[in-house]
Amino acid sequence: MATVEEHSHSFLAESWPFLEPINTACYTNAKLLENDLPVMRVFHDHDGEWQFLSGDIEEGDTCKLICFGCIYERTPDIAILKSLPVGWMAERSSIDGVWNCEPYKREEDEG
Repeated sequence: MATVEEHSHSFLAESWPFLEPINTACYTNAKLLENDLPVMRVFHDHDGEWQFLSGDIEEGDTCKLICFGCIYERTPDIAILKSLPVGWMAERSSIDGVWNCEPYKREEDEG
């Protein structure tokens, strides 16, 4: 798994809830970052990587890399997903909504 250069965050390292290192590189969408949107959909990809999205990706929205610690800092309630298995996704319909988790198929597995 790729990492980014280590840097500081506003939370104590001892409180980090995930198994992956804090500086693990994750994917997000530009719309989430540029508009300070909450995380509404999460994928723990089949290869172990994480995606944190504001919702559906729309045409023109670009993929961005972000530090796992930085996305957690922005939306600390994602800690509840610390045990999301590889190959699963989670989504919620509102910022206060319950996370619904389920396995998902990779695009190359669909056919």
